Amino acid sequence: MSTTQPATVADIMIRDVVTLRAEQSLHDGNELMREHRIRHLPVLNDQGQLVGLLNQKVVLRESLRIADGYGTRRLNHHLDQVPLEDVIIRDVTTLQAEVPLAEAGAQLLTSRQGAMPVLDNEGHLIGIVSSVDFVRLAVQLLDTDRV
Repeated sequence: MSTTQPATVADIMIRDVVTLRAEQSLHDGNELMREHRIRHLPVLNDQGQLVGLLNQKVVLRESLRIADGYGTRRLNHHLDQVPLEDVIIRDVTTLQAEVPLAEAGAQLLTSRQGAMPVLDNEGHLIGIVSSVDFVRLAVQLLDTDRV
């Protein structure tokens, strides 16, 4: 983040984004979320373009569905059998880096996604911004106001 007050999505977005490929499994997504302690994973095609979003809610929903049908004993085995293409959210609200933060925050609230991928003009993923990034920004701005 720059020393001036953040103004656009580019100022707060995470640029080093953990992603999945469309051909991976739900188990892969669950493991990446656990390893990186994140709740949203953009899913990309072979050209690096966004095809959907996997979030923690989807993983939990599918885990419960599997546990209900097969029990929890071999949950990871069953998660590995679920292709991401079958469960990802495809209707994803996205942003561009130059969008003002107030507009991005309003879109985040409206979409209720929890995170929005940031795309370049060709549709390639260049970052992600989440509700956590906005909370972090609010805390930073509130601390600045006290000084």
